[in-house]
Amino acid sequence: MLLLNRSVEPTEPIRNDRGHLLPVRSPTRKGLKMRDDSLTLRTINDVRELESMRGIWERWPGSRDSDLDFFCSMVRSRGSNCRPHVIVLSRNARPDAILIGLCERRKLRFRLGSFTICQPEVNVLELVYGGLRGNAQVENCAVLVREIIRSLEAGVADLALWKQLEVQSPMYECVLKLPTFALRDHSGWLHDHWWLRNFPKGRQAFLLSLGRNQRSKLQRKYKKVLDRFAGEVQIRSFRSVADLEPAIADMEAIASKTAKRRVFGDGFFNTPQIRDQMTVASERGWLKIYILYLDRKPAAFWMGTLYDGCLQGDHTGYDPVWSEFSPGIFLFLSILEDLREEDIKTIDFGYGNIQLRQCFGDMRRVESRAQIYAPTARGIQLNLLRTVTCRTTNFAKTLVRWAHRLEPARKALRNQLARQHYKYWLTLPDRSRGLKGRQLD
Repeated sequence: MLLLNRSVEPTEPIRNDRGHLLPVRSPTRKGLKMRDDSLTLRTINDVRELESMRGIWERWPGSRDSDLDFFCSMVRSRGSNCRPHVIVLSRNARPDAILIGLCERRKLRFRLGSFTICQPEVNVLELVYGGLRGNAQVENCAVLVREIIRSLEAGVADLALWKQLEVQSPMYECVLKLPTFALRDHSGWLHDHWWLRNFPKGRQAFLLSLGRNQRSKLQRKYKKVLDRFAGEVQIRSFRSVADLEPAIADMEAIASKTAKRRVFGDGFFNTPQIRDQMTVASERGWLKIYILYLDRKPAAFWMGTLYDGCLQGDHTGYDPVWSEFSPGIFLFLSILEDLREEDIKTIDFGYGNIQLRQCFGDMRRVESRAQIYAPTARGIQLNLLRTVTCRTTNFAKTLVRWAHRLEPARKALRNQLARQHYKYWLTLPDRSRGLKGRQLD
């Protein structure tokens, strides 16, 4: 175990006259107040030592990924090349916050759109989703981010990575502002993260909460499946460890046919890491897997966990051969009915499930993939490569959206010119007009 103790200077959050956060500055600057709090840091790099933090760890709320048991299983499942990197911040000798991450050597994919251009092997310090537990004030975030920067300077990793970081959070502000210009993130990669705020008590309760047009559309889709596959519609629920093998086999059969897998290389994969995480979730009673069968064939699946009142969707997919029946929507409406008695407050759709979030999401939060790079030639090279690929991809997407918007404008302009030409043609003498009664389409 590597155990580091370091005293750090506290910092104060600075805001402008509009209330927006400004870059966090050193408290030794003129005009800033010093606080009497004594802050210390220690970094834990051994899974066995994390158990000593259990009482404090579980006292602070967080996400499923930052749950102590789930996090430890995540580290162990990734093999000997992975170790925890948990920073404990104490104020006046009492733990005040923890930042949960892991160090791993892995291939980092760089893509232009859906095309992978290279996959260099790098050392990554990944901070898990919801990994900041405890006091999340700006001062603590600044201290923790500075500690991450010091770790990168010491050669712990080539970059620090947050896959999903809320852009309105103090942590995101510090991640963008505190590193030097050459080491901070310039990719500008944003995602919409969607939730359903109030979990409905059954399918009918959910449908009644929608507008008339949307409710009618979903009811038609639901009825279409029942009418077309009368007697051949089956939905199976898998929750126990014993259920995992048949569930994984059917999920893999569906996932291997999805565009997400074939085009982007994303989605559900039958890997030892995923299996270990599913086993832990199942043992804790969190795991929820549903598979829809049409004509006795696996057509769609939904896999997630129920943690602290939030139903979190991890992986979804459907066989494209059944796409005209919207099997994903049919399955989700059925899941609402099956879970109506569960203690669920919200549903987390994530940012990758476009179909479900468009149909059911009613709360959006903007999140970003954020990085801090090591002050080395390797780190600067990775930063430049990430910035170029992400900026180019974003620009290409903007052009595509602009082209889609431009085509209706071009069509409207052509129709307008045609109408003007037709009106002018009507003013001409009959012998000049030729045919009478010509109509525009």
